[in-house]
Amino acid sequence: MAALVGYLIATSNGGGKSAGDAEAAGASSKVTRSSGDSVIRSHDGSGAVNLRACPGPPAAGETYGCGIVDTLPDGALVKMECWIDGRPVPGRAPTDTRWFLVTPGAGAPHPGRRGFVFSAEIPVEEQVRTPWCSNDLINKLIAEPEPTFSATTAEPTPTTQPPTTRPPAPTTTPPTPAPTTVPPIVDPPPTTAAPAAVTVTVDNRVTDGANMREDTAHPAYLSTQPVKRCKAQNPACNVPGDLASGDRLTALCQVIGDEITNGWDGDDRDDHNPGLATSSLWYKLRADDGRTGYLSVVWLASGDRDGRGLPSC
Repeated sequence: MAALVGYLIATSNGGGKSAGDAEAAGASSKVTRSSGDSVIRSHDGSGAVNLRACPGPPAAGETYGCGIVDTLPDGALVKMECWIDGRPVPGRAPTDTRWFLVTPGAGAPHPGRRGFVFSAEIPVEEQVRTPWCSNDLINKLIAEPEPTFSATTAEPTPTTQPPTTRPPAPTTTPPTPAPTTVPPIVDPPPTTAAPAAVTVTVDNRVTDGANMREDTAHPAYLSTQPVKRCKAQNPACNVPGDLASGDRLTALCQVIGDEITNGWDGDDRDDHNPGLATSSLWYKLRADDGRTGYLSVVWLASGDRDGRGLPSC
């Protein structure tokens, strides 16, 4: 996770602990470790584990969903940060919804790039007791810089040669002056380039049958939570200030929230409109004036709706 800001996790159960916590408690009772790294193993025997930007694969019917931010090989080490109940994985029981937020360690393709893995990808004997992924905990992790790892290689131990015995030099031979010591040339440490900022463009259009039109009556806006109709909440959860098509903002991270569409619910006249979009993916965005908040990817240009490689919030 790069320099991000906090958020509320929105899952299928409203962001809280699941109704199946009794079952989870039984499984967690087998977990005895309280610290250390964990080894991941693919639950399907594929030899690879997907690291996702949010706790679950895309829901059926979503135009844009939760992207894969990295793929880790079996045997990779990760640090378990917290747990949350999200969406089930195809082929697993519908109640099997537990996910772990992890930080890959040295040896992973991209060490330090945090994301969510399905709980079955970390065997019980490798699991570590972790807290629930609360807002405060996620905000704390987001505020931390992405950890960096460097592989260390032990320097070879030089072989000690026995001293060579030399006869004493004749007293008539003048001593040889010591050579002038030239300080070694030390290269400056390499600098790490900052990650390029991800800029996205607002598209506040809705379907109008087979066409698209600007929704001037309902301008887009940032919100403090990834939920729909923030202006109508009591209290309201919108960030002051409206957005219009063409506005450009900096994207910080991505998260699953309420499902949003730019089409007509219950009306099939726009079903074949190429501009129709439906998604539960939201971005945390920052405006040029410093305002930050969430916006559904539905209200962004079509090329900005695929996650853009952003880390999870």
